[in-house]
Amino acid sequence: MHPAGKAKLKEIRLRWSDGIAKDDEQLTVEGVPAHPGGGLWHPDTFDNRRTLEQIMAAGNETYGDGTHWIEEREA
Repeated sequence: MHPAGKAKLKEIRLRWSDGIAKDDEQLTVEGVPAHPGGGLWHPDTFDNRRTLEQIMAAGNETYGDGTHWIEEREA
């Protein structure tokens, strides 16, 4: 629990290895919701995390294990 008595909020974003796409490019993978580049942070909600996990899995399947991952930070 945060010192002020409130839970800390987290944000997440999708990242990928160099050479796959630029941060400002739209990533599209068949069967996965379109998602803007990995530079954008999103609130760590169930729906946002599920979407990023789907994209990460599809990216890792297409480009190789470990090429896509989810970063977290405190908001």
